[in-house]
Amino acid sequence: MKFLFKVEEVFEISGRGCVIVPAISEGQDFKIRLGEAIQLRTPEGRTLNTHIGSVELLTTAGPSRIAIMLPPDVLSRDVAKGSDVWLTQG
Repeated sequence: MKFLFKVEEVFEISGRGCVIVPAISEGQDFKIRLGEAIQLRTPEGRTLNTHIGSVELLTTAGPSRIAIMLPPDVLSRDVAKGSDVWLTQG
């Protein structure tokens, strides 16, 4: 397993599902792809095995960030801010 990032934000988009926004520090480099298996580890000690549903670019007033869509069976209440995200394959 490889540690990818901590979850900075979690929200749901109606009709699309749960979105996590990674906390990425300056110069941090990681690659993720659609369908890759990941494990979410919450601060409370729960683990959830899932996969990347899609990766999208968030455009806001500040610097651009990425948003990661999770599969429809994962709800925002399943993922806490501060959760660790681990790549479980490759």
